[in-house]
Formats: sequence, structure tokens, C-alpha cells
Amino acid sequence: MLERVKVAVVGGTGFMGDLHAKVTFESDSAELAAIVDLNEELGEKAAEKYNTRYVKNVDDLLAEGSVDTFIVALPDRLHVDMTVKLLKAGKNVLLEKPMADTLDGARKIAAAEKEGGGRLMIGQLLRFDPRYAQAAKAIRDGDIGDVVHVAAKRYSLRSVGIRMNGRSSVCFYLGIHDVDAMQWVTGKKIKSVYARAVSKVMPEHGVQSEDAIFANVEYEDGTIGSLNISWALPDYAGGGISAGLDIVGTKGILKVDTTDHGLNIQNRSGYSLPDGLHWPEVYGQTTGDLKEEVNHFVTAVRDGKPFRISVEEAMLAVAVNDAVLKSVETGKIVEVETI
Repeated sequence: MLERVKVAVVGGTGFMGDLHAKVTFESDSAELAAIVDLNEELGEKAAEKYNTRYVKNVDDLLAEGSVDTFIVALPDRLHVDMTVKLLKAGKNVLLEKPMADTLDGARKIAAAEKEGGGRLMIGQLLRFDPRYAQAAKAIRDGDIGDVVHVAAKRYSLRSVGIRMNGRSSVCFYLGIHDVDAMQWVTGKKIKSVYARAVSKVMPEHGVQSEDAIFANVEYEDGTIGSLNISWALPDYAGGGISAGLDIVGTKGILKVDTTDHGLNIQNRSGYSLPDGLHWPEVYGQTTGDLKEEVNHFVTAVRDGKPFRISVEEAMLAVAVNDAVLKSVETGKIVEVETI
């Protein structure tokens, strides 16, 4: 029987933290060693639910030295300090996307990994989505020739933006998925961006945030593309995520459409498109992309194998997002900084 990696989930009472805790708890490759969260009431409940211990402060675990592998599922603007602390202590970290909410923050995290000697993987979920993974392979195999232009979109419900309540930009909370895909799938780096934002729905709910950001991009080789991201959809809209990737090449076209996961339900309560890939619960257990991501991380740590996404690739996505927000602010074309 292979060794199970002891994993602590930091921020284990939040939406993504709870999902990571559940997947870790159910994993054959991992042991959920602790839930770390400042909220004692919610932390104790989560620990009881997953039959593990609750720890209020990660420093207690570091002092013990009982856990070497952590999942950080905090809000993105809290990623840097916590991740730097863990990496400098030599711990292995799966960091929920985005790597950071600024390029400077991402650079600090990357430097901490090199200094501490632990290993870092960024949880870019689409790397474990079979549709996007097959799209990347098709490009590498030359199925549509050289890429000419790319269009990516991700629209989500306004309740997501309201729940975030200004703690993240739509660009980093949603768009980081597609910025990574636009570079990873095509195998090309984005050189410059021109972006505009609109804020109408969020301010109506007292949230200081944009509703949507649309951007035009240019790749280093002259390929052009567009990125459309929004959390302005009304809450009665289908499955809550309408996303896709359209690529036209010199010898063909490629299209990823994630709107429908193959199941739709219609009744007097409305119309829904249940999640069939990201983290659906089947027979009481979470399956899908998130399960694959966590299991890949812990087995790669255990076996000393490479991760499917490098730190440098994750930084490239942050660099583009940084440029997008600067373009929104200045109204100008912005060159993407080198990492």
C-alpha cells in the first residue's frame, strides 16, 4: 500500500476550501491532517465533518513539523503572505488559483519556493479538464495548423460577484482560467492587451467591482485574440457558467464549449445545467476535475514527479491579468511584463 500524504487545508471553511477538504478526505492518496482557519466555530464544524483536527493558526503546525504538504484556499488577496510563509518553511503547497492578485505578489511566491526548497503547484483547474487538455494536444499535434486567432469567454452569475464583494476582480477570480488556457492551449505567449470594463450591476448591490472586462490581445508572433469575462448573468441563467474557447488555425478550427455538461433539468422551478465535470458529487463522493487536480498534486509530491503546470506558466497568466487591469485603468494598450 502506497504512503498517504498528510495534507492540511488552509482556509478550509470557505467555498473552495471546503471542496478541497472534502476531496482530500476522500482521496486514497492523501490524509486530511488538519483544517486551518481563523473562524473557530466554522473550523471546528469542518474538522468534525471530515474527522480531522482543527487548527486556528498555521504557525502551530509549522512548529510541530507534523505536516509537510498544504493546500491554500484563501481569498486571492491573502495568497502571498500565507504561501510565502509555507514555502520558506520548506513545505509543499497546492495554491488555489490565481497564484496572486498582482505580478509582484507572484514573484514573491516564486522566490519563496526557490528559497525554501518546497514544491509549489497552482490549482489552474482547466489543466485537468479533459476538453481543454484535448484541445491543447490537438494544437500540439498540428490538427488545425498554426493558430490565427483565439476567442475565450467566461460568464458567471452576478451572485458570484456579490459574494466576492470586492475581494477579487472578475479578471482574477474568473478570467485567470481563460488567460492560462489562451497561452497553454495555443503554446503562445500574449504580448500586449487593450481592455475595457463596465460596472452597472455590482454597484446596484453595493459592491465596488466591475461587472465585466473585455480585452483584445496580441501574441508574440502576431496571433490575435479576445478575452471576455463577466459575472453579470442573472441568477436564473442555466448552470451558472457559460465558458468557451474558439481557435481558428491555418488548417482548421477548434471549439471548446463548456456551457452544457450533458445534463439539463427543466421543471416548474426553472431550468438548470448541473455540473458534470468540475466537482460533481456522484454516489456521495466528489469527482471530476478538482479530484484529479488534488490527486495529481499529492501523488506528484509523494513520487517526486513533475506537476502539469509550472510556476512560470502560472506567473505568465498573472502577468497578463496585471496588464489587463492596467489597461482598464489607463485606457491604453499595455505590454505584458516579463516574469
